[in-house]
Amino acid sequence: MSRRQVIILVAAALIVIAGVILGILSMEDGVFSPGNGKKTNEPGVVGEPEGTEDGVVPVFSNEVPENAELTEPTNEAPAAPGVEEKDRAFKIAVNENGFTPSNITVNVGDVVRMSFTAQGDDYDVQIPYTGHYISIKNGETKQITLGINTVGTYNFSCRDLCPGKTISGQLIVLP
Repeated sequence: MSRRQVIILVAAALIVIAGVILGILSMEDGVFSPGNGKKTNEPGVVGEPEGTEDGVVPVFSNEVPENAELTEPTNEAPAAPGVEEKDRAFKIAVNENGFTPSNITVNVGDVVRMSFTAQGDDYDVQIPYTGHYISIKNGETKQITLGINTVGTYNFSCRDLCPGKTISGQLIVLP
């Protein structure tokens, strides 16, 4: 191996090591600070939305609100022949006032189709726990489809294209 190849190999190794160190430094308490760049202080927690005491909303919680009732979908069909699970479609408007409706409740095993329509401006929607992210131009409608097999509460929010305040909602999955 020539001296030049050794130098290139050592430089590449140093770059990889620097990347690993930067990755470790971008973690707080062993948890990577995801997507929106806002500080996290608990595993699986992002954001600093309004209305929370400590400014932190969990991405997912296995808790389900006691009073949660199924949301009436705009369209519903069996998910497959001979099964109880449903294919449920919901239309959700997003504007400067937030998501309407802001909470959707379904049963575990359902296929959930959420169609988001941007009204009055461009918006985006992220569901951090599932890795979904869409950007929606004013007047446009885009859909996120999920197969939900875990009971709990999944938070979704506007991440980058928000009107200076946090816009968030919840997908609640009943047992």
